[in-house]
Amino acid sequence: MAARLSDEYLGEHVDVLIIGAGLSGIGIATHLRRRHPGRGVALLEARGTLGGTWDLFRYPGIRSDSDMNSLGYASRPWTGEESIVDGPSILRYLAETARAHGVDELVRYGHRVVAASWSSTLARWTVDVELTADAPPSAPGGPGGPGVPSGPGAAAAAGPRRIRLTCDVLVGATGYYRYDRGHEPDFPGRAAFPGRVVHPQHWPDDLDHFGQRVVVIGSGATAMTLVPALAERAAHVTMLQRSPTYVVALPAVHPLMTRLRRVLPARWAAWLVRWHNILLGQFMYWLSRHRPEAVRRELLARVARALPAGYDVATHFAPAYGPWDQRLCVAPDGDLFRAISAGNVEVVTDHVDTFTERGIRLRSGRELAADVVVTATGLRLRMFDGIALTVDGEPVHVPRRRVYKGMMLEGVPNFAFALGYVNASWTLKVDLVGGHLCRLLRHLDRHGYRVFVPGDLTADRALPAGSAAGTGRGSSVLDLTASYVLRDAGELPRQGDRPPWRTRMSYLADIRALRFGRVTGLDLRFLPPPEAASEAVVRRPAAPAVNQGTAADDAVPVPSVPTQSVPMPSVPIPSAPTRVAR
Repeated sequence: MAARLSDEYLGEHVDVLIIGAGLSGIGIATHLRRRHPGRGVALLEARGTLGGTWDLFRYPGIRSDSDMNSLGYASRPWTGEESIVDGPSILRYLAETARAHGVDELVRYGHRVVAASWSSTLARWTVDVELTADAPPSAPGGPGGPGVPSGPGAAAAAGPRRIRLTCDVLVGATGYYRYDRGHEPDFPGRAAFPGRVVHPQHWPDDLDHFGQRVVVIGSGATAMTLVPALAERAAHVTMLQRSPTYVVALPAVHPLMTRLRRVLPARWAAWLVRWHNILLGQFMYWLSRHRPEAVRRELLARVARALPAGYDVATHFAPAYGPWDQRLCVAPDGDLFRAISAGNVEVVTDHVDTFTERGIRLRSGRELAADVVVTATGLRLRMFDGIALTVDGEPVHVPRRRVYKGMMLEGVPNFAFALGYVNASWTLKVDLVGGHLCRLLRHLDRHGYRVFVPGDLTADRALPAGSAAGTGRGSSVLDLTASYVLRDAGELPRQGDRPPWRTRMSYLADIRALRFGRVTGLDLRFLPPPEAASEAVVRRPAAPAVNQGTAADDAVPVPSVPTQSVPMPSVPIPSAPTRVAR
């Protein structure tokens, strides 16, 4: 049935529209509130609450591998004593941060973006939004909203509810995986198993594993988190892995934080511990890439010391790949090793042959008895939540586009996004992206520009000659050999062979490039407002300033490139009629 679109709201305009109200969306919105209080900002969240990943995942023991001192935002440091905390604590921190900066008032819940089209003639985005069941009744196009039919059966007759917004700048803060489903292999014989089979991404509220025999299939961060948590109430837990993963035990309470809090204010102590963890993490990643055998020996020696004498570390905890070819997993206070030592957990390295009526039979012939099977088999990757992007009527094929400065997409005007680090806390990159976007917007204001676009609008075709990035399409933007990355590498954008088209997994290098480096660049074009007159729009009132402070872009001069200070001629490109995606 055709979607219902309320004509009354076809012209509502927002200066900056952020898709997603999770870790990335809240962080970027905080920067915009502080540094551009006069700009109208809105966050569109498909679900009924903020938090993104930290509200979606609710399996036992859910936590982050990153320490909170570096995962917390720079504008609101984590001052708690614990460094590695559970998911509910992270969710509370996000909600408190959003409330402290007034970002919570900007979120529109139940708004799922399905398509976004850029018009060069109008120099703006048109965004098609589907209202979900979590949209408030008073939302435009919602039940009880203006211009919406009422009465018995009206909602069913009208079909899906949609509205359309426009914006000057669109920000993708959706992460890089699918929210609707994770990766679940088609295991043979699954129908013969009488017990429950669950995926951690959609953990059922009614699952009680007390006294149950649980088999967790997987060896990634989710499995490492689930196994010791399940072992607290289960009769026995088996972690079944095809191949081992590097695991490092870290203290849940940072000893340096404990000492510093005795002599320093909590905020100062948090700042020092934050930088201690950032620098140590960057050094360990560098060492892993340059001295992999030395790091490998140390990691395996630590595992051997944490487990009973004679434990087969080589089989169960010695991967065939080098450190940081895939992410390292964290065991807070060595919880996984303690559960193994206590006999509550067994690690089995083998392959699934088939599910049976009793559990799982392995290729080796061994059968694992199970009442519950948890398929912690990974995520499915998808950029921008599958939103259909078009530029002047032409579809944007994301896997054929390169990433500029780790935050913009080749040939896509006035578009930015957040893609965190694989070797450090996600939020470190979010803070840099938010700050650089604010500097970029200030550059537009100072020079009378309206549009920024990296590379060429025809980026799906051959690269323009003389590009600073060379002529190759490059490799995947995520430089990991993990199964979930390799499986869906075709969903990800590309990267070039050198900056700014090379996405560096280095926070320190990105500080130089994004916080202190030039906003301008040879491959970044700026355009003045188009000659075509924009139709009237209904603007949201600008949100009041919150804790503005001194903007970093005022402290760091932004030099202009002489050739870019000359306005370029505006050549309007006819835009295809905007249609609501079916």
